[in-house]
Amino acid sequence: MTKVLVSPIKSFPLTGRALCLTDEAGQLTAGCHKDGSPLEQRFSGGAFTLAEADGSCLVPPADFAAVLDYCERIIEGDVRASTAPGVVMMLAAAVMAVMLSWPVASPPEPAAAAMGDA
Repeated sequence: MTKVLVSPIKSFPLTGRALCLTDEAGQLTAGCHKDGSPLEQRFSGGAFTLAEADGSCLVPPADFAAVLDYCERIIEGDVRASTAPGVVMMLAAAVMAVMLSWPVASPPEPAAAAMGDA
């Protein structure tokens, strides 16, 4: 088992899960190729991951660029990408990580209020 050093950015008290960012770059074995050779998944420092209460990895570390590529595959109609195991959890973790770790613009004011209720 490979250890990944992370810093939690949000905890979920109901499940005990934690959304984390990796402290350093690394790689994990994320399955295998058709020929049986290991499929290595690399990630950079600051990649997001979702950990179970026991510290095990529910969503392996992923970079935001990889998530964008995955989203593009889904939007382009790649059925395998949209039905892959864990895809909903990965995308939910990605959205939360973006919202919690990057500066996000405030929502726009309603048009009437912004114009002095004209």
